[in-house]
Amino acid sequence: MGNKNSSSNLKRKQNTLFLNKHETIDSIEGEKPKYYLPNDSNDIDGLHLIHFLKKHLYHNNFSVPIEEHLIQGGCKVLDVGCGPGTWLLDLSMKYKDSYFFGLDIMPVFPIEIKPKNLEFIESDIFKGLPFPDNVFDFVHQSSMLFAVRTDQWDYVISELIRVTKPGGFIELVEFTGSQNNGPALTNLYDIYQDSCSQRGVDLLLTCNLDNIIQANGDITKVQNDTRSFLIGPNGGKLGMVMQDIFLMYNTSVTSIEHLSSKQGISKVVVKNMLNEIVNELKEFLFENPVVGSSPNSIEIAF
Repeated sequence: MGNKNSSSNLKRKQNTLFLNKHETIDSIEGEKPKYYLPNDSNDIDGLHLIHFLKKHLYHNNFSVPIEEHLIQGGCKVLDVGCGPGTWLLDLSMKYKDSYFFGLDIMPVFPIEIKPKNLEFIESDIFKGLPFPDNVFDFVHQSSMLFAVRTDQWDYVISELIRVTKPGGFIELVEFTGSQNNGPALTNLYDIYQDSCSQRGVDLLLTCNLDNIIQANGDITKVQNDTRSFLIGPNGGKLGMVMQDIFLMYNTSVTSIEHLSSKQGISKVVVKNMLNEIVNELKEFLFENPVVGSSPNSIEIAF
């Protein structure tokens, strides 16, 4: 992919897409967005767990065919919305002759204790990536669905494409909602969907992300790679890890206060609803896709 012109029982699926590049557009100014991903110590632990869960599903840290270049060295990799930097720390310690860069609007990443071939940058993707055109061999973005408004996706994707070298790869990773849910989990998803739609965020957009990518110019290839697993006791150890992550996020003080406010109910009622979901995970077979695409890879996850 290149920029020629410079410019319960929850069954999960994971899918990855691959693209190939186009012209840049002018950077847009706007308000600094809120940091919608968790950033306290417990929630960051959850992000670490999600990283290793996805690595287990793919048997690797990525789906794009970039490993040979990483091993040879000199490969430049960017992770947009890197959070605590788990993905980059894993890669930079394994591929010591390549170079890794992480970007996030909040400095929740390590500042000093990190490999020499890894650099973190505090920056806002919505104001444009702070790099010239055609710099990176591999650009990765994960878990940004809650932060990117529907009207911002075209710009975000164009920026990822702009900084990727011709013939390079892009991998996007997001989570999609589960299917065949019980009533308690359906209610929870409806609450989050309503809350996000008020901010202009569409949680169902991941199912159409490959079409948005393909509409962005000189994309020559989009490839999907879908994986699935069960959340809850019927999913074995992996399912229980995913259930723990789900509860870690939804039982946090911030989440319970948000759910209580949105529903106009007490925090005790919210906690009872979450207990009902745990019981549903033992009973229902929920299906939840994890999708991905790129200018040579996009991932969309739960």
